[in-house]
Amino acid sequence: PVKVGELGYQYLRFYEQSGQGRFLDAALACANALAKFVRPGDYSHSPWPFRVDAKTNTNIREEYSANVLGPVMLFDELLRLGKGNKVAFTQARELAWTWLMQYPMTNNNWSGYFEDIEIHRDPTENPNQYTALETARYILLHPEIDSSWRAHAAGILKWVTETFAGDVTNAEGQHEAGIQFGAEVISEQRDDLDKMSSHTARFASVLALYSEKTGDDSARERAFRSFNWASYFCRDNGIVKTSVDEGTGFWFSDGYGDYMRHFLSGMAAVPDWAPSASDHLLRASSVVRSVVYKKGEVTYSTFDRAGTEVLRLNVPPRQILAGGKALPQLVDGGSEGFIVEPLLNERGGFVVRVRHDHSGDIRIRTFSGRRGD
Repeated sequence: PVKVGELGYQYLRFYEQSGQGRFLDAALACANALAKFVRPGDYSHSPWPFRVDAKTNTNIREEYSANVLGPVMLFDELLRLGKGNKVAFTQARELAWTWLMQYPMTNNNWSGYFEDIEIHRDPTENPNQYTALETARYILLHPEIDSSWRAHAAGILKWVTETFAGDVTNAEGQHEAGIQFGAEVISEQRDDLDKMSSHTARFASVLALYSEKTGDDSARERAFRSFNWASYFCRDNGIVKTSVDEGTGFWFSDGYGDYMRHFLSGMAAVPDWAPSASDHLLRASSVVRSVVYKKGEVTYSTFDRAGTEVLRLNVPPRQILAGGKALPQLVDGGSEGFIVEPLLNERGGFVVRVRHDHSGDIRIRTFSGRRGD
């Protein structure tokens, strides 16, 4: 059931990107099902069970999953858009969030995500790093929903490091060090201790985001090293290897649905890491419907009229328009406009942070180097 929340959230994002109502209908169907079956939860029962018999809706096969973030994100976005049953969605969202803060966030029973394993009756038996790290990412991106966001994110990163970045012996009896080439490398879950590329990249991306939000330089350095290790698994032909173990093979979900997005997240947190050969839109608070890069110009469109974006540009902007209206250049944030920060490295470049309140149609004109610019 909790995967229904993740699926519904992506349906909703596809609706925002495409404007096609059938994806909104699919997202609402997911949310309605989740709201119908939510429960308060306790130490050994999550707001939705991990595994059920879908034919009957009553035969619960495994009671516990800490992975309630997908449903929470789905409800948050539907409520923000004013879509669906506000009362039911609000109640289900609050039940899930309260339980998440009361149980996994305090006892670190981050279990119940990967379904290709045996059923576990005890929430402590098979924790995983996925649910914990994605929860940390969410609260770092939305500190307004958690007054203890910094402590919670730091606590999750510490727990993941202690639980999954140590030396292990995997299922094949192979010893794998927790520190390789100076990088912390991450196992998937207690039932599968192989050090894996996508999970190490996830760990690195959350460390990079934590560094961005807190100014912790040591987290940035750790992220850089773990990203480097994860990059070794992308072969020259583009195939992404799952782990050091040749027998593990190549998993599409991990190598493409998961692995690549963490490098993008890392570059958004540390724009200095983005390639310098061209301009890049690195992060947007809203779904980006289109983006076009031309010489001397970047244009893009977001679903929301109001939003914020982070770009890495080779030359500074001379004008930024939102809906045809020029935005003011600012010294610091807090109002509509844009901030330009030079990157202090040998490659040069600029970080540009844009805030627009009235239109999601953005046009950035840059200095071309020609006389008169």
